[in-house]
This record gives sequence, C-alpha cells and structure tokens, in this order.
Amino acid sequence: MGRDILRRAKFNIRKIFDNKKIMYKFLLIMIILICALIVRGKNSSSKEVKVNVSETGLTRREMYVDIGGAVNKPGVYQVKEETRLYEVVNMAGGFKENADLDTINQAAFVEDGEKIIIPTILNNDCELNDASDKTENITKSSKKISPLNAKVNINSASKEELESLNGIGSVIAQRIIDHRSLSRFESIEDIMSVKGIGIATFEKIKNSITV
Repeated sequence: MGRDILRRAKFNIRKIFDNKKIMYKFLLIMIILICALIVRGKNSSSKEVKVNVSETGLTRREMYVDIGGAVNKPGVYQVKEETRLYEVVNMAGGFKENADLDTINQAAFVEDGEKIIIPTILNNDCELNDASDKTENITKSSKKISPLNAKVNINSASKEELESLNGIGSVIAQRIIDHRSLSRFESIEDIMSVKGIGIATFEKIKNSITV
C-alpha cells in the first residue's frame, strides 16, 4: 500500500510539471504574438506618417516670384505654394529704410510668376507731385474753354481771348493778330491761312469763333 501511495504521488508530481510546461509554452507563444503585433503596428504607423508627409509635400508646388523696389536684394526667388509676402521679403534681405509699409499687405499670398514692387515713400511723394501737376495742367487747360455760347471774334479779340481757344497758344495768337492787321478775316475758314493753324486745329475752334 505504501508503494501505491508513492507511485500516485510521483504520477501527480509528473502531471503537475507537464501541465506547467504546457502553460509555459502557451505563455511563450502569447508573448511572441503580442510582440509581433506591437512591431507590426509600429511599422504600419511609420509608413502612414511617411505617406502623409509625402502627400503634403506634393500639394505645395514650387513657384517663382520676382521682387523689386524697396528691398535689399531684389531678384527672382523660388518659393513654395502658399508663401506669404513677408516671407519673400525676408528672402530678399528685408525692407529698405524708405519702404512704404503702409501701402502693402505683408500677409498676402504670392502667386507663381508674380512681379512684386515694394513702393518707397519717395515714390509716393513723387506720385503726389505728379498728381498735383496734372491737376494744375487741367486747371490751366480749363481756362482755355470758352464760356457757353460765347464766341471769340477773330477780327477784334485780344491776345488773351485768342489764347483761350482750344489749341491756340501765345505764338499762334500773335500770328492771328498780325494777319488781321494786314488782311481782315472774311470768314472763319480764313483763319487756316495763318501759319500753324490747320484743319485739325480749325475743327477744334470752329464752333468757338466768329468774324
């Protein structure tokens, strides 16, 4: 009987060890599977990141812009799509001291093939002077417009009145006076006999003169 008990004990112990071996093998297999899944997940995520980066790079195409004016290094620069003006200015060495920053939008997007001129304060002053000169010229020319229905008698008008006619200056006005002092104008068409007055000038003044 003692031997039977001993045999059973040995059998049970052997069975326990066999079960532990199976358990260890199972745990080892599970650990290997988990590690494989983790490694596979990392590889797939890294591939996804690479794809996203490459796709993003494809959407921002290369462009060329030409910048000049009040920048330190004017020229043609290669930029990415959706580049803003201030970025191009930085590539061109920044603004000059006389750059007129109030007239530009530094946050604006630039376009492919665009010509950008950064204005200067001096240029704006010149433009204002040009505008005032044009206004002055318009004012002067407006003085030459005869009043409505008031015709200038080319046989008796003063030099100033003759100069008020469109296209008639000081020299031509004096020639008209010299001509009529020798020969009176019989018709308005006779004024074309004065040197410097042709058909084009006559067409401008014919409705404003009389004899």
